[in-house]
Amino acid sequence: MKKSLCFLLVVLFSVSLVFGASAGKSVSNSKSEETDIPEFLFINMKDGIGCGICPVYTAPSVDAYRCNNGKAECATDSPLYIAGFNDERWLMVRYETKKGAVRVGYIPPSYVKGFKHWAKLKFSYVKTTAESTLEVTDNPMDNYSAFATLDAGETYYILGDYNYHGDWWYIECTVDGQVARGFIQK
Repeated sequence: MKKSLCFLLVVLFSVSLVFGASAGKSVSNSKSEETDIPEFLFINMKDGIGCGICPVYTAPSVDAYRCNNGKAECATDSPLYIAGFNDERWLMVRYETKKGAVRVGYIPPSYVKGFKHWAKLKFSYVKTTAESTLEVTDNPMDNYSAFATLDAGETYYILGDYNYHGDWWYIECTVDGQVARGFIQK
């Protein structure tokens, strides 16, 4: 009897290890599973950061995808909404364009020297495969337009949870062979 009980416990323990190890992280719309993806916000800097006109990239790299036909830029003397810095001191901002649209992107470190009093960005890298066609935008506000489309089967990474205005995943993907970051609706 003791041997049978011990054997049964060993089997149950082994099964729980196998299923626990293979379960992995799942991303869905249930609140309990989303808690592993960090939420983030933008904070308004009333007067901007005073560095003039600077280029804005969708991801923190000069080799990253850049919207507006490679000419996306913002006036840092105008009000900006700031999310924080990454490890390489790229500043993530949300800004308004001359035409009144809203964009999110990264300002290179050389344009934000002396502006050091901001939080560090904290993102996850949850590898995910698109189950259907997804539109990627750099405008998580009203009347957004997509700068890219991911087809079913394409891989992307969920970085953060943004629900200040809508219900969005902030993701990293590849667009025209370049790294890009943007938002997809959940």
